[in-house]
Amino acid sequence: MNPKVGDIAVGTVIKVYPTFAILLFDEGWTGLLHISELSSSYIRSFTNFVTIGSIYNVKVIAVDEENGAIKVSLKQMGAADRKKAFRHKKIDPSEIDFSELEKRLPEWIKAENQGEMQ
Repeated sequence: MNPKVGDIAVGTVIKVYPTFAILLFDEGWTGLLHISELSSSYIRSFTNFVTIGSIYNVKVIAVDEENGAIKVSLKQMGAADRKKAFRHKKIDPSEIDFSELEKRLPEWIKAENQGEMQ
């Protein structure tokens, strides 16, 4: 991928900070999505919208070829593309495994109860 300003790219969130996120793109490019490029509306909590592992369609707004980094925006995309960007993947219940929690829960409850008695 040789990104150019105006391209639409698909990136996976690999790190989230209070006001920006780092996305990973094909061929090792990283991108910065700043809170100001998330929406035209006021955003109280960036982390309520952006989570690690989420995949977003974003518009490239700046390219730093020397460092292999791009600056991206959701706000500058068309309305239809923005709606697609915020769709969350539904997890198939068969993919969820709580067996380890189920095994350890009695141990944790016992430890918690013993702590209250001391």
